[in-house]
Amino acid sequence: MKKFLLMAVMAIMTLGASAQKWYSGGQLTFGRTTTELSGVSLKSTQIAVLPEIGYNVTDNFALGAIFGVDYRKTGDSKLTTFNINPYARATYFRSGMVDLFVDGGVGFGIGRANGHTAVTYEIGFRPGVALNLSEKFSLVAHVGFLGYESGNRPAKRNGAPENWGLNLDSTDLMFGFYYHF
Repeated sequence: MKKFLLMAVMAIMTLGASAQKWYSGGQLTFGRTTTELSGVSLKSTQIAVLPEIGYNVTDNFALGAIFGVDYRKTGDSKLTTFNINPYARATYFRSGMVDLFVDGGVGFGIGRANGHTAVTYEIGFRPGVALNLSEKFSLVAHVGFLGYESGNRPAKRNGAPENWGLNLDSTDLMFGFYYHF
């Protein structure tokens, strides 16, 4: 019994010592584009709410996951998916309050589009920048996507992109915040 209590106390102390390595927060995305096609305007809207949690394994490497909801509307077509995106983060530059990093990960989303099951998926890299306002609080932005993203037929018919390569448009700009604890 004494050994068990000693091990429990040591485990709690270990968790307390590493507690500052965890971070949580999230990102919000909003994008609206208008495309002229044969004299007809086609408007597309994307809104995403993406809570996030992660763990700093070292000063320059972290593991995390983004969970969230993505809504897309193109013309009369609507697509709503619930997503999970685990990632590994490498921080390659630090200067004062600014960190530059890249997230490499995979993403999976499932939802409904016009009565059909819609599935989206992606694999790739997202570069980002963090502005560390204090030891506990950071503002974060991701810009662009390098990789592959697609979905099944119902997802693509209702606004899910199919891209291979580098995408730097406004729908891939995400702003967020982190709280480090």
